[in-house]
This record gives sequence, structure tokens and C-alpha cells, in this order.
Amino acid sequence: MNKQRGATLIEMMIAMLLGITALSVLSSVIGMGVGSNGRMLAQTRLKEELSSIMALIVRDVRRAGYFANTNLMVADPTNNPNPFANSIVVSEFAGEAANSCLLYSYDGNGNGVIDAAPSEAYGFRLRENSLEMRQGGLTCTEAGWQDLTDDDVVSVTGLTFNVVQTVANNVNSYEVTVTLQGTLADLPNVSRTYAETFLVRAYD
Repeated sequence: MNKQRGATLIEMMIAMLLGITALSVLSSVIGMGVGSNGRMLAQTRLKEELSSIMALIVRDVRRAGYFANTNLMVADPTNNPNPFANSIVVSEFAGEAANSCLLYSYDGNGNGVIDAAPSEAYGFRLRENSLEMRQGGLTCTEAGWQDLTDDDVVSVTGLTFNVVQTVANNVNSYEVTVTLQGTLADLPNVSRTYAETFLVRAYD
């Protein structure tokens, strides 16, 4: 008669050790996957935030110098000068990086004159890791600009405007390069940089 033989204590301990090792490896793989997925989501979020900011800046700055009465100016420049001409100014708020503020104006309501209310003097600047928009015709060094970013979500770590005047076929233009850098406030190691160069037609 054959006797049934069970597992010895050593065999059970070895089996338990192998099981625990397998679970540890599996947990580590799952943890790496969750961490990697979280980082990808963070990078996507930052990309969306900064690309939206860049699109806003480029779209608005392209309008610099626009004058609704350009046809009259071309026909008779002496009696119809462009009040929005040569309005692009690069500067910075005190204590911020050089060239981190851009001022400009354009004929927002198309009436041919510079209006004070609502102001047709526009601009963007970096201040204390936030992107701000000009309002009320304030200068780069004055307080009172409007925050466009929430520094609890996105920290704008760099903003630079480089403006070069160009002439092609007797037409003046401005080549503007905007460089934007930022991180997520709660994940400063997740960062991104955008740079875009575009032409602004000088209506003068």
C-alpha cells in the first residue's frame, strides 16, 4: 500500500518565497507603469497649457500696427498717418529677465484712432512666474496687469521677445521670435520650451 506524502516545511517555505518574489516583481512593474503614465499625463497637460499660451501671444502680436484706414494712408500718407505705427517696444518688469515684456498697439475697433477706453495698447510680460496681459495702457514696469496663467498650475519660467525690423520690396516688417518656457507647479521636473518666429506687417 502506497503512502501519500505531503510537502515538507522547506518546500512550503521555498514556494512562499517564490510567490512573494513574483508578487514584488509584478507590483514593481505595475508601479513603473502607473508612474510612467502619470508623467505622460503631466507632460500632455503642460504641452496643452503652453501651446495655448503661445497661440494666444502669436495671434495677437501679429495684429500689431494694424490701421483700419490703411487705404487712405497709402493714397495720402501726409494727411493720413498711421497712429499705430512703430508701437512695438521690448522691455521688462523690474527684476525679471531682459526682453520679457512686449508692448504694441493696433486698431482693435477699426475706427482709425487710438482709443483709451477700452485701451488699444496691448502687451504681454513675465512677472513672478506668471504670464500677464497689459491693460489700461500700462508700461512694462507698472503694476496692474492681468494674470493669464495660474501659478498654482503652471509656472512660466521664461519668456523672451526678440524683435528685428526687416525690409523686403520696400515693405517694412518686424520679425518677432517668442520663446516660452514653463513647468507644472506641482511637478517642476516636468518642463517644456516653445519657440516661434513670425512676421508682423508694419502699417507705416
